[in-house]
Amino acid sequence: MKQRSTATDQVVHSVLARAGVLGARELRAWKRPQDDIRRLTNSDYAASLRQRLSFAQVNELVHRATDVWPHFNRRVLGPPSAEFFSRAADALQLHLKTARYTSLALYGFYVDRSESALAKPLIFVNSAHHDLAIGTTFCHEVGHHFCTELARPRRAGVRFYFDAAYNEHLRDEGELAADVIVSLAGYPKPAARAIFTRGLRREIARKGHLDQIVIDRIRTHLEQSYGFAFSAALSPAQNLQYLAGMLHYAKLRAALLEEYDL
Repeated sequence: MKQRSTATDQVVHSVLARAGVLGARELRAWKRPQDDIRRLTNSDYAASLRQRLSFAQVNELVHRATDVWPHFNRRVLGPPSAEFFSRAADALQLHLKTARYTSLALYGFYVDRSESALAKPLIFVNSAHHDLAIGTTFCHEVGHHFCTELARPRRAGVRFYFDAAYNEHLRDEGELAADVIVSLAGYPKPAARAIFTRGLRREIARKGHLDQIVIDRIRTHLEQSYGFAFSAALSPAQNLQYLAGMLHYAKLRAALLEEYDL
């Protein structure tokens, strides 16, 4: 799962040294997770999706993901594991580096090969997080890789994945596209239809809070499929952090189902 290449390590160290500077706003926001949660619950995900990504663009991302995971959006990919990561990284011809990073505000980053001396693009994942968050980060960064592959003209650079930045994702085509991969991977269509029933998904996607019935369905799905549960084993900050992610990806999944029937 981990790459031992000295060149890879050097790139990771270089990028991490820039993370605190480039992500200063996100790091400050991480200290106020309630603010992010409040904004998320009132955001119109359907409008953001329509404004930032067309059906054709989303469908192209789905086709690319299906090349890597044949059952993408049809069934759960399975709990994150070393084999899951290494198989996907090999299929995508990526360098993959996982390591514990002190700030939990940073989930990971993607480095296009043109940004470094590496022969292949690089994904870094902060392994200090829960396994589900690690899997989420990997899928998000794979989404950036797809965007780089499909972009015309080609877009290069480093893409950081910070917590407490989900509201910013709704205004950024690249971040939203990466989040689409996460949402579809996390809630394949059969599960999404059961969780976000037809009478509720429009309200969830466009304006409404997730009601307790839907939240209970989501939590059951996350626990049964990925072994994740909010618990005392996590710090209060982590529980709030993961709650923000849960709300974001759930509302985006409802929007994808409502707007594009995906």
